[in-house]
Amino acid sequence: MKIAVFGASGKTGILIVYQALNQGHAVTAFARTASKVTIQHKNLRVIQGDILEPGQVMSAVEGQDAVLCALGIDSRKPGTVLSDGTLNILNAMESAGVKRFICMSSAGILGNDGGFWFGKIIMPLFLKHVFEDKKRQAKVIRESKAEWVIIRPTGLTDAPKTNTYKINVEIPTSKSIPRADVADFMLKLLNDKKYDGQMPAISSF
Repeated sequence: MKIAVFGASGKTGILIVYQALNQGHAVTAFARTASKVTIQHKNLRVIQGDILEPGQVMSAVEGQDAVLCALGIDSRKPGTVLSDGTLNILNAMESAGVKRFICMSSAGILGNDGGFWFGKIIMPLFLKHVFEDKKRQAKVIRESKAEWVIIRPTGLTDAPKTNTYKINVEIPTSKSIPRADVADFMLKLLNDKKYDGQMPAISSF
């Protein structure tokens, strides 16, 4: 399958690229800084671009079978990079006739799904603006014409892939999940349509 990965230089995005290549997919990796995508592979094309530039986004989307999104933002200031960038991706997909869109968001965007400590203390004090944009991003996706799934991982860790994670439609079952397992689930969703139009949570057992 031909897939585009946005946010490919991030900690989760690079794992999506790595696992996708190992599974035999042809990958177009879109990143702000191409040099951060350190993988070299005959089936990998790296595009350095700005997610807020529609033409650059289109160059990654054209000709793909699916798009995976692992965009992240470093700033805690108010902003619309996630929602505006995702809208650019979805507009490009519609223009190019690409239907399948799998997006990583976060537990907590539903308001009551991140646990008391995270939902009542960490998010309001430290991540308020990030989650406001994540909620706008989810709204943009839900209103699109894409075949979409939004996944809500709990706290991301750098632990090895376990292949034994739990998917819940509402509340996650644990406070953490390896990024490698998130990447694994997102790639499975390329063909598994069980969660289409839903926002499943992913967490460790």
